[in-house]
Amino acid sequence: MSTKELPKGKVYGFFHPYCNAGGGGERVLWAAVQSTLDKNPNDKIVIYTGDVDSTSQEILENVVKRFDIKLDNSRVEFKFLQKRYLVDPKTWPFLTLLGQAFGSLVLAYEAARLYKPDIWVETMGYPFTYPLIHYLLGVPIVAYVHYPVISKDMLGKLDISLTSIFGLKQLLKYFYWSIFMFIYTFVGSYVDITLTNSTWTYNHIKNIWFLNENISIVYPPCSTEKFIESKTPTHWDRKNIIVCIAQFRPEKRHGLIIEEYKRFLDNSHYSSHPPKLVLIGSIRGQADNDYVEELKLKANKLEIPEKNIEFILDAKYEVIKEYLRASSFGLNAMWNEHFGIAVVEYVASGLIPIVHASAGPLLDIVVPWDSQLKKQVKDHSIKNRTGFFFKSETDPDYSNFKDKSLYPSLSEAFLEATNLTDEEKLEITSRGKECVLNKFSDATFDKDWITKKQKPSHLLRNSLIFALILGFLKSIVFNSQNP
Repeated sequence: MSTKELPKGKVYGFFHPYCNAGGGGERVLWAAVQSTLDKNPNDKIVIYTGDVDSTSQEILENVVKRFDIKLDNSRVEFKFLQKRYLVDPKTWPFLTLLGQAFGSLVLAYEAARLYKPDIWVETMGYPFTYPLIHYLLGVPIVAYVHYPVISKDMLGKLDISLTSIFGLKQLLKYFYWSIFMFIYTFVGSYVDITLTNSTWTYNHIKNIWFLNENISIVYPPCSTEKFIESKTPTHWDRKNIIVCIAQFRPEKRHGLIIEEYKRFLDNSHYSSHPPKLVLIGSIRGQADNDYVEELKLKANKLEIPEKNIEFILDAKYEVIKEYLRASSFGLNAMWNEHFGIAVVEYVASGLIPIVHASAGPLLDIVVPWDSQLKKQVKDHSIKNRTGFFFKSETDPDYSNFKDKSLYPSLSEAFLEATNLTDEEKLEITSRGKECVLNKFSDATFDKDWITKKQKPSHLLRNSLIFALILGFLKSIVFNSQNP
């Protein structure tokens, strides 16, 4: 591929070392590639990936299978990176953040030597590559940020005490993270266009990358068009099920869910037919298996009847879709979930969401919606609600939360949601569907991606340290021929 062949178009280089994975980040990548190609038939795409065990054809076939995204394969080329292991956290058991930052520099340098695009697009979250690419290639940089690499929330969670060895370790970690965050502050100034996936991420990046003024929100494509049924239901015929779809990891707080569900059963008016709790999630290895066994033991110790709780591991997508079609309530208990695509799928599928009052679910998804005005409004009320929120005393920031009466506990939220009349349920789900179709459809992403990525800016380039360290590499890259 040569830029001489493209007099009317540009070559976009997407840096995404794990492009053959099947997660939400990869959905954003391939939707962005599709939007870019559709915008200008003369534009071409280069994907920098470390998926050396797959061919270009296999990767593109997986894109169709996983995301139903069909691309013009003749306009997509792959550059395979050999050193992806350097960004694998397993490579760096100690000082992982620093190790991955260094590894990303090596990987980006390898990519830069392979091909110089007209525009560099980073969609996976390797911010320390920005100064390197700026000085080596001198091309505009677009970054899609899913979440900050480090934030004040992480620093605030550290339990610093000088009275124990553990406290001293936490203090050392605090200094390490603080230095890391100081450097992180400046790398954002090398990005020409910064796109964030949620209000929570936007607020954090805006605060951290204060030297970068060109930051905006582009919600990820959630294919809400494919979830919403064409016919509006006239009566509530869903099963009395509370479903939670989340990977079986501690941060998803399944333990809290089980404890609060037990309190709900003890305090509710349900006697013989309470709502069933179904926990669906994937497991990555033995540690996740052990975690599930601990959850089952907890449910047993709390004497929750087996008929009232079910664990479904590594469910096929058809099984998940069936629960989305049939269940009444969708649950997400994670604290500070930066976005929450599972919550979007709940709402689009017609479930009533019960979510933690933080980050994406609070600020972007389960928001007050005016059905007459067809838009999001500021004030929450019974007439515009699209779901239910809760807080927990186990939240890392609960002590800093001033008005603790603003949100109920999860067990109280269960009770409030299950006491809705059928008419109220239909009203809430109708508003929710309108909201997510308007904000999170593939068409909305396509429009926002094209519009917001084409606003160039000239930002301050004020990192003399990076200039001194990396400037000499520029000549090495430019002396090598693009393949």
